[in-house]
Formats: sequence, structure tokens, C-alpha cells
Amino acid sequence: MNIRNLPLRTPGSLFVAALSLTTSTVAKAAPLPEPTDSPILVIGASYAEGKLPLDDMMQGPFGGSSVGFGSYMDLGDALSRQGRFVVNEAQAGATATDRQMCLDAFCLPVGWLGYAGQLHKALARVAIPDPADPTQVLGYNAQYVYFGLVNDCMHSGAAGIPQLESEPCDEAEIEDFLDEVLEAAADATDAGLVPVFPKYPDYGDIDLSIQAAATGLTWYANEDQWNQLAEMWHERIAEDLPDAIIVDAWANMATLPDGLHPTPRSAKRAAKRVIQAITVYEDGA
Repeated sequence: MNIRNLPLRTPGSLFVAALSLTTSTVAKAAPLPEPTDSPILVIGASYAEGKLPLDDMMQGPFGGSSVGFGSYMDLGDALSRQGRFVVNEAQAGATATDRQMCLDAFCLPVGWLGYAGQLHKALARVAIPDPADPTQVLGYNAQYVYFGLVNDCMHSGAAGIPQLESEPCDEAEIEDFLDEVLEAAADATDAGLVPVFPKYPDYGDIDLSIQAAATGLTWYANEDQWNQLAEMWHERIAEDLPDAIIVDAWANMATLPDGLHPTPRSAKRAAKRVIQAITVYEDGA
């Protein structure tokens, strides 16, 4: 394949001159990815990636810890175990936009990247440069980007202001949050990728009070607020992004003792559902 003839935005293309790998058939519980398989990009928060951000100065929210102190399987891990390449730039604790970590009365100079920053980092990992001008991108070695659920409107720690000054989101604030989601999804489609969105888990499957006690939250969404958030998320994506994939990845989710994060079994089941939804999408394309 002559890489010079690739269109500007060719999803799933590989810089084949760099590939000289061969594979052999190995008996595994999950299929081995082929060298020509393109990765799934993953962005979002702790369901997608269990680690909190940590900068080069070893500074980060909550000291850069991770869900379950590392004993946790996030969706990125689970997708890899299903035999898929994954480029995961999600950050546990993230929201749709960049924000600082805030305590009751003040904020700290550490925080998270939102969807846009995570997406552009992920795209940089899979960008195929033009050999004639390496500053130009010919396309991306990816076809799908998974938008993991983020923390907006779930609790006081996601507000980006001192928690005592925050309050649960009203409908207009949820709409503003969803505008940010759709803007990031538009960036993904402009790059030639198909966005994949999960539905929210059922409120009855989680217990936010445990997280509230553990992390010092001043409020968290009640059942009505959670359901409004989940319904508006699904409706806006379905209406405004008709070519996106929506998957009920977290249906009947079981959680860890923290009351919020999925068990390894639930994460593996979610990964299978994501892959199945992509397969159905491709069969119908």
C-alpha cells in the first residue's frame, strides 16, 4: 500500500512499512489481536480507567491513587482481555471538561483532563504521519472511540468549584454538560472515528453514599436526579448523534464494596457488550 495515497482521514489505516510481524495460532481464552487490528480509543472516567492522573512532579488528585488501590478491572483492561488493542487515555475522576480538584472551601492546583484533552491525546497515539511532511497527519489507526461515563452532575466533587458552593445540577446545567459531550463527539467524527457511548447503570445497582463517606462529598445525586441525568444523556446522544453506537454496557451491574465501581465480572461483561455492539454496527454498515 502506498501511504502517500491515503486520504487525509482514513480510520483504521496502518503505517504498514513499520509492520513486519507474523502471528501463530495460540490457544487462549480470548482471541489474540492481529497486527493489522486497529485499537479502540478509550476516554472517560473511572469505569473506563481506574488510575487517577499523576503528573511528572508526582502530583495529582488524591495523590494519584487508583480505584481499589489497584485491585480493579476497568473497561480498558476488560477490552484487552477480550483480544482488542486499546489506547486508554481516560482518567478516573474526570468530567466532560478540564477541572481542578476541589475540597469543601477551596480548590487545589491538580486536576483532570476532560473529554477533549483525553481524545486529542488518544488521537496523537494513533496518528499516521505523512512521510513527506511528518508535521501533517494522513489519518488515524483507529475506527472507534469509547466515551466512558464521566462524573458531571453525579456529586459535589465534580462541580469544579469549592464543594460547599456547589449544588445538584438543574436541567439547564445538565444540558450544558451534554453540549460538551456532543462537542467532543463531533471532534471524534471529524477525525473519522465512530463514537461509542454506554448507557448509565441503574441507580438501584449503585450506592453513592459509600463514595460520599469515603471521599468527603457534600452531596450526591439522588435517584430522581440520577435518572434525569441518565435519560437526558441517552436522548441527546440518540437525537444529535444518529451515527453513534449506544450500548447498555452496564446493565445489571454488580459493584465492588465501594458501591460504585463494577466488579471484574461486570467489567468483562460490559466489554463483551461493547464489542458485540460494534460488530452489529459493522454488519449493518
